This record gives sequence, C-alpha cells and structure tokens, in this order.
Amino acid sequence: MTKPQYKKLAFSLLIYTLLVILWGAWVRISHSGDGCGDTWPLCHGQLIPEAQRGKTWVEYAHRLMSGIYGFVVIYFWWVARKVYPKGHFVRKAALATLIFMITEALLGAKLVLFKLVTTNDTPYRAFVMALHQVNSFMLTGAAALAFAGATITKDLPPPNKEDRRYRLLPWIIVVIGITGAWASLSNSLFPTENLLEGFFADFSTESHFLVRLRGLHPLFALLGGGSLALFFWVKAQTAESLLLERRSYQMSLALVTAIIFGIMTLILHAPVWMKIVHLALAHTIWVILLQWVFFARSERVELK
Repeated sequence: MTKPQYKKLAFSLLIYTLLVILWGAWVRISHSGDGCGDTWPLCHGQLIPEAQRGKTWVEYAHRLMSGIYGFVVIYFWWVARKVYPKGHFVRKAALATLIFMITEALLGAKLVLFKLVTTNDTPYRAFVMALHQVNSFMLTGAAALAFAGATITKDLPPPNKEDRRYRLLPWIIVVIGITGAWASLSNSLFPTENLLEGFFADFSTESHFLVRLRGLHPLFALLGGGSLALFFWVKAQTAESLLLERRSYQMSLALVTAIIFGIMTLILHAPVWMKIVHLALAHTIWVILLQWVFFARSERVELK
C-alpha cells in the first residue's frame, strides 16, 4: 500500500469510527444496552441471534459494527508499520488507535456484563460512562491524528514552548464531554416535559444525583466552549499567516455553532436526532481542535 492509499484508509477509518460511536449512542438512548442479555461478545449466547425484539438488533448491529471495526483497526496498525518508518508520527497514532480500540471494547463489555445499561442509575454507571466518553474521544482523536499525519509530506518540526501549551486546550473539550455524557444519561433516565421544571429539579436536593449533575454540562459548555471560541477568534486576528488565520476562524465558528445547537437542543427538550447530531458535533470539534493543536505549529506546518 502506498502513502496516498493509506491516507484514504485513514480517512475512511475516521468516518467509520464516528459511525460506530454514534450508533453506540443510539444503543444507550433507545435503552437497548441489554438487547443481547448479559452475554458478551455473543448475543444471548449466540453468534447470530434468532429473531427477537427490536432492541436486540440495535445492540447486535452495534456489536457487529464494532467487531468489524476491530479487524479494520488491526489492519490499519499493521499497514502503518509497513508504510512508515519506525518512530514516525503516523505509526504512533495508529498504535494509539489500536490501544484505544481495545479499551473501548473492554469498557463496552463492562457496561453489559455488569448490567450498567438501560435504567441503571448508579454512581458506578456514571463513572464508567465518563471513562467511556473519554476513551471514545481518545479513539477518534488517535484516528484523526493518524489521518492528519498521513497528509504531511515533510517531517514535523519539533514542538516549541507555545506548541506544548496548546496541548492543554483539548482537555477543555474532554471535561465538557464528560459532563455531556452525564447530562445525556440523566435526560434519558429522567426526562422532563417542561424546561423550567427541569431547571428547578437540577437544583433540588431531593433530585437524583444524575439530575443535579446535568446542569454542569450547559454551564461548562458555555464557559469552556465560549472561552475557546474567543481564544481562536483572537488568535485569528493576530495570526502571521493566512493559513493560521483561516484555521483559527474555522475553529471559532465550529465552537459557536456547537454552542448554539446545544442551546437549541436544551430548549427543544433534546429530541433523539438532536442528541445524535450534538454528539457528532462534539467529536467533530474535538478532531478539528486536535489537528489544530498538533499540526498548526503556528504557521510552520501546512496540511495538504
């Protein structure tokens, strides 16, 4: 396989990664996490389950997609070792993709085997959901960096002091994502018909702990996401190249779009399609931000 072919493979893997994650979100939203019972990786102890209720096929489809994904990632890592020399950025990113794919599968298995699905509202589920969210970010991030690294035709310059500071920025998205996972879980388990009623429930000491936690997400999204949007807007104003200016404006616009969409999702009581799109936006912003942080290098690196 040539490097241009590997770049296409990396892009396809990134898209497939997002699809698997979004389908996993649908499994949770539709309360289909127990669709295959408490057996893993088989479904009700079978490789191919017999015709049963719809939730079985929602969960089984996710497991099938994830199983295929696992083989693709192994191939992706193996080819990277053949195409790129030892120590190359793409090889490291491909290895990271493989590692986070394995941990993602283990976390998914844990949710099923420990019955942390459907209506389970324990603190342990909230903790594992947070880990799951962080790991899914790491997985899409590794795949995205592998793709971005494959687009670089020259060796990356060593990071300077400013580059290293930039690497703190993505963790803001991670924190927002964790609170988003809790908010989504809370909305699925404790839906509210009235926005004002839900607001008061968030601050009531009698409410379930997940209900009280969900208010963190809009707060962190507004403060963290807004701060990032402002940072990139200012960065665009002071950029020393048109390339960096364009990237920074795009990053700021993406963040503002996500914030507005999040507000609309809250106002409309989080319909299912908006939950899915909201998650897709979060991962898209995460991917763009990572590429900005690792490859912007001020104006020293240009993605082809």
